[in-house]
Amino acid sequence: MPLPDLPLSGPACLWRGLRALFDRRWRTLVLAPLAINALLFGAGSFWVAGRVAAAVQWLQDALPGWLDWLAFLGWPLFGLGLLLVLAYAFTTLANLIGVPFNVILVRRVTGDITSPAGGRLHEAAQAMVNEMRKLRYYLARAVPLGLLLWIPGVNLVAGPAWLLLGAWLLALEYLDYPLGNRGLDFCAVRRTAAAMPLRALGFGGSVLLLGAVPVVNLLLMPAAVIGACLLVQSEGRA
Repeated sequence: MPLPDLPLSGPACLWRGLRALFDRRWRTLVLAPLAINALLFGAGSFWVAGRVAAAVQWLQDALPGWLDWLAFLGWPLFGLGLLLVLAYAFTTLANLIGVPFNVILVRRVTGDITSPAGGRLHEAAQAMVNEMRKLRYYLARAVPLGLLLWIPGVNLVAGPAWLLLGAWLLALEYLDYPLGNRGLDFCAVRRTAAAMPLRALGFGGSVLLLGAVPVVNLLLMPAAVIGACLLVQSEGRA
């Protein structure tokens, strides 16, 4: 029986995913993406920090002196929004590399041992194509909203909107694994998430929050895949 659509159900599933991370049934599938994430986030963090600092400084310099108070209010949201864009870009890259591991991980977690049509290689290739479709969906919404971050005053509203968008996109990112394993395309994944919006946003928001925590963010991708499987199972769809 599906659970009520409660926002805390999403973070609870992610927490269960973290606790189940090193289960012996899929331990090796976790360690490989962990190494990939460590390399990506380690190298990327220095670059991201420099880009965010430079962009915030540009915003402050672009404002006239009498609007300094607006910069004081707006630059934290601007920096947060830009950080979200870059963090999501790195997460997408890590997910593209980790797709073959995550596809098998979903099958281990759900107990689905049937062989996919076309074999594992075909399944992994299809999953990577789906990742590109998700990226197109993301860019179609991120680019217009991202432009608002560069407009002083408007970025006060764009910042919170970025957080909601980021939570939604991360929910879709990881829910696609267990739902795609059942043959649902990305449109069907979006409809499924829309049918449980509070749980989906709660799950995506908790992924977004933990993604900013050092060390924890290295474990986040496989934990979120496991948590998404549990979330879908609680909905009675897997």
